[in-house]
Amino acid sequence: MCPVRELKKIVEDVYYIPGRTNIGVIVRDNWCIVVDTGLDEDQGRRIINIVNDAGLKIKYIFNTHSHADHIGGNRIILDRCEANIISPSIESYFIENPVLEPIFLYGSYPPESMREKFFMAKPSKVYKTISEDVDGELDLRYVALAGHSFNMYGLVADDIFFIGDALFPENLVEKFKVLYHFNVREAVKTLSKLKEEDHKYYVPCHFDPASNIGNVINVNLNSIMKVRKLIEEHAQSKISFEELFSNILLELKLELSPPMYFLYSSALKSYISWLIDEKVIDGVYANGRLYLFRVK
Repeated sequence: MCPVRELKKIVEDVYYIPGRTNIGVIVRDNWCIVVDTGLDEDQGRRIINIVNDAGLKIKYIFNTHSHADHIGGNRIILDRCEANIISPSIESYFIENPVLEPIFLYGSYPPESMREKFFMAKPSKVYKTISEDVDGELDLRYVALAGHSFNMYGLVADDIFFIGDALFPENLVEKFKVLYHFNVREAVKTLSKLKEEDHKYYVPCHFDPASNIGNVINVNLNSIMKVRKLIEEHAQSKISFEELFSNILLELKLELSPPMYFLYSSALKSYISWLIDEKVIDGVYANGRLYLFRVK
């Protein structure tokens, strides 16, 4: 196999296609497994062309999770290739019914601005969901990486660990301030888990493969703990959720579009759940609002 310019070799038979969302390519004979498919049909078309130019056929797509920038190329690849999708179980419902993602973030039927490709991909049929840690047929090991989404999984092939969105680079941490995690408590556990894994290379979706990710893990952990501390400080005395949210956005100097407002709202609610479950803060309803307050 002679990889084309856009197909970057990590080790023999394991490659990636760099982009806004990195795409993994795991070679098996004359076919391959693609890890995630990017944001849209253009990305899917690019993947097909690059893989075809390398003399390969796409046999499987592995979606680490169901966010639109990871499944947006699914449909066109399924339409043009004899490929099948493998995904984590809960994520499969969102891949097949992607309107669930903006519904989940908005809390009801979402406005048109949240039904665009950045929040909602086109639906695609999942062939099978992950049921075991080891896939003997494909010689892969699946690894649960909970936190960022419902039940995100990474996979290990030839000692290369594709970690999805378990980890973000320092420039994105600085840009977004509040990293999106569906369950931030589980995200912290996943970051600790990554510290215990030992692999030749790690392939995140939003920065280059690396042999050592310890410093980036610490950047992500520090960011999470900074946001948690901010919430605790603002909840020293009784404060409504809306005021708490507003104070944090202003303190972090974040300017948001309406769709991004709901994304950040969802992320911050995850922190609040974490703090309530640990009995650090509590809530009470009064005067038409939910108020939060520090209990210890």
